[in-house]
Amino acid sequence: MSIFELPNNLKKKSIKPAGRAQSPKMKSAPTTPTNPNDLEKLAMEAMADLANKFPAWASGDVQKMKESLGNAGGVFGAERTQLIRTKVYPKAHDLKGQGATFGYPLITDIGSHMCELITSKTTFSANDLTILKGDVQMMETVLWKKLKGDGGSKGAQILEKLR
Repeated sequence: MSIFELPNNLKKKSIKPAGRAQSPKMKSAPTTPTNPNDLEKLAMEAMADLANKFPAWASGDVQKMKESLGNAGGVFGAERTQLIRTKVYPKAHDLKGQGATFGYPLITDIGSHMCELITSKTTFSANDLTILKGDVQMMETVLWKKLKGDGGSKGAQILEKLR
């Protein structure tokens, strides 16, 4: 999944091919603001829009991690390790990086906890799976309740569990 879902404006921005008449349906490309204040405003609006959409698309990654951890419970040794490292770690790492960017630092904290656990192990016990499943459940809670910033008292409880 792409981090940014931008509209496809290529058709609007493309230059008409040489020797061909431009279709009457095609409108000229919108002018891009050159004033730095206008550019900053557009960027801030885009970031706000992405931040509003973050819980919805991040939930998809959380569900995939949840499914992978469920599957990891049925396998052992190298197969479990490979499953966690190839399916869970990349999603946790991505969410760790995206959380604070979009106003959800608790997601970053939980993702960091998951990444540290995964990189510190060569094999994963049933207890390790329980911890990772708990982390995923905490991510679900943060996204479902839209706990932005420090998350208030619920956020404090989550941070306490990570310690």
